[in-house]
Amino acid sequence: MTDHSNETTDTGIIYTALDQLYLHDMNPRQEVAQEAVETLAESIKTCGLLQNLGGLQDDSGKIGIVAGGRRLRALAYLAEHDPALETAKSVPVLLAKDAAQAEIWANAENTARADLDPADEIRAYGRMVQSQANADQIASAFGVTVAHVKGRLKLAHLPEAALSALKAKTINLTVAQKLTTAEDDKLILEVLQLIAEGRITHTNQVDGVLHPKAVKSTDRRAAFVGGEAYVAAGGKVSCDLFSDDVFFENRDILDEVFAARLSEASEGVAQDQGWAWVMTCEEAYLPWSFMEEHKFARIYPVEGVLSDDQSERYDELAELAEGDVLNDAGQAELETLQSILDGDFTEEQKALAGCVVHVGQSGKLQITGGLIRPEDKTAAIEAGILQASQHGSAEKTPKNPYSQKLRGDLDVIKLAALQNAMLDQPDMLLDLLTFQLSGRAGFRDVLDITVGQPSNSPSCEDGFAVDKRLSKPTHEPVDRWDVDLKKAFATFKKKGKIFRNAELTRLLAKLLTGGDADFSGFLEQKSGAAIRKVWTPTADNFFKRVSGPMLESIYCELQDLAPTDERAKAFAKMKKGEKAETLEDLFSDPAIQKLHGVSASQKARIDAWVPDYFA
Repeated sequence: MTDHSNETTDTGIIYTALDQLYLHDMNPRQEVAQEAVETLAESIKTCGLLQNLGGLQDDSGKIGIVAGGRRLRALAYLAEHDPALETAKSVPVLLAKDAAQAEIWANAENTARADLDPADEIRAYGRMVQSQANADQIASAFGVTVAHVKGRLKLAHLPEAALSALKAKTINLTVAQKLTTAEDDKLILEVLQLIAEGRITHTNQVDGVLHPKAVKSTDRRAAFVGGEAYVAAGGKVSCDLFSDDVFFENRDILDEVFAARLSEASEGVAQDQGWAWVMTCEEAYLPWSFMEEHKFARIYPVEGVLSDDQSERYDELAELAEGDVLNDAGQAELETLQSILDGDFTEEQKALAGCVVHVGQSGKLQITGGLIRPEDKTAAIEAGILQASQHGSAEKTPKNPYSQKLRGDLDVIKLAALQNAMLDQPDMLLDLLTFQLSGRAGFRDVLDITVGQPSNSPSCEDGFAVDKRLSKPTHEPVDRWDVDLKKAFATFKKKGKIFRNAELTRLLAKLLTGGDADFSGFLEQKSGAAIRKVWTPTADNFFKRVSGPMLESIYCELQDLAPTDERAKAFAKMKKGEKAETLEDLFSDPAIQKLHGVSASQKARIDAWVPDYFA
């Protein structure tokens, strides 16, 4: 028998010369187009042989290839046309132990072929493109779709560190796809570092690092303005190649265009609807504090009256609608009748009343009409469109500088800080549980033991982060009725008391409400709870949501400035958005702190500062 000099590895793969291989009858690829062979040959020449062949050794010592027929032909093509290549001189072949196994491999060749690791695939496609291959040729060479190739090629421009992280499974393919939206490789490396340090634990957090000053096109401001107007104003747009996400990178430009567009819309409302005045509000909803601030009185449309026939028809249509059998024409008719019932503002009302225009969360223009300014109330009462107040003229309490929504956010932030601290106080949590269950707490709940979860996440999560034990469950909840309780409980018990106690601590901390204000304060003192351990004020989560004078006060307080100081005067002249961004930078950017000459004591004050709401 001829000496084939076959080199065997521990994995069962041998390395043999090409002339010892032939296409076995079992191989499903008995006929392959020559163009496909040549394209695959180019891939092997560029990237190497990325997948071994599978074969069965016969009595003569030669090996019949049962899996990898195209690769065998491509290697033969290379040997003939480029004999200097080493590729064909040592071919890796995994040997089947017998004919039965070889038959299985042959049948699986077209149905269960192992895919390349995504990182290797991306690198291989990228090298082929550099060798002038196009997506169609690459798809043919690797037996995949053209769309698949194009998707992988979008990732080929990522820095090597990102592909290495993908190969090492430090990041997944979804994160790698998000990295393609970065304008600067430095941001990609920052994301990889944060993931390695465990500071990024969820895919959605990646966008915040790659686009720190951006908003998505789904943001109400972006939806209202539209990409065309934003770009025309000089704004930059970034697109996620793998999803529908579009990032408006210049928030300041977006805010300017939004304000201008809202002003234009208000002028249109004034012309079209005939109100005595029109005001704008930049919030997503019209808060009650806005109404209080402007001391508006409210009037309502004059309700309409349906005729007997219309009333009968309305009842018929409403019954069909309730049964979900009303067609489009009937729905339109019902809406027309409903609009008659709802009525409308009269010309007399509009002559003395105005409206506030704002943009809702969906990006649609919202109009709140029928508002009477303080200076128009007397005339409105005399005209009979507004009733005189029946209340006395008792002195009004000062206006709360914090909006209702902001107060709600600050309350849950305070609760989250307490919960966060109590994670390190498991014995106290057990004492509290026993205390409440014993009935000694009266009707007050210290813990929400209804197995609900009191909210500990504000509506704006920018700058907010709690221990992941509070924000991320250790397991997915079982959402089935057919659970074997004995088996499930036995599995739980096997985890031991340390696991049980840790779970109990985590769950009790999430149920903590704190009782009343005095007791909550006591718990905060005992546990060492601190707002700034879980929350840092930013433009979006705080500064944009309070008044300009309050921002000026904070700015001066933190830097020991008198209102007459030139820096304080310059700050006061800024637009509110600029003030908010400046304060955010002062809190989070060491370079800005250095630029402002922040001293060590001022730095400590900034690091510890919380709104006086928490006092």
